[in-house]
Amino acid sequence: MGSYAVQYAKLLGGGATVVALARTDSKLDVAKENGADHGINVRDKATEAIQDELERLTGRRTIHAILDCVGSEPSISMGFDLLGPEGALAAVGLMSQRVEHRQFPFVGTELSYIGSFWGNHLDLVEVLSLAEAGLVKHNVTKVRLEDINENLDALGRGDVIGRQVIVFG
Repeated sequence: MGSYAVQYAKLLGGGATVVALARTDSKLDVAKENGADHGINVRDKATEAIQDELERLTGRRTIHAILDCVGSEPSISMGFDLLGPEGALAAVGLMSQRVEHRQFPFVGTELSYIGSFWGNHLDLVEVLSLAEAGLVKHNVTKVRLEDINENLDALGRGDVIGRQVIVFG
């Protein structure tokens, strides 16, 4: 989902600077191939170290909006820590059952948190039009049904780049 998020942000973001955050350099390479202006490997980094890198790359220590494609408690918490005042975080990933964050920074800086499972009909038409025009790149790996368990384990570890499609036969 992250590679699609980067592409849509570049195509529909009105010229916004797109910064990809990932836990592997290989995923950052894909994000840059798909239009990310910058990439930051966040594995084992404290918020301040990420902000230092963000400032070095963009001149800012905060982010206006985040599309979290992981949906884990640590990724969403990190996102809240990186948002600037009145920033927004939209969660589309579903890797955790719950989210916890400190209340005062959230309320005190007027952050917004929304979930998005999908858009509306017009959003779908827009995305399909971009794909039909050849403006969206796909990174799809075919997986045999008999190999599904190993591939699910790899997905859970974050080792999968792009999307996987199960093929039968």
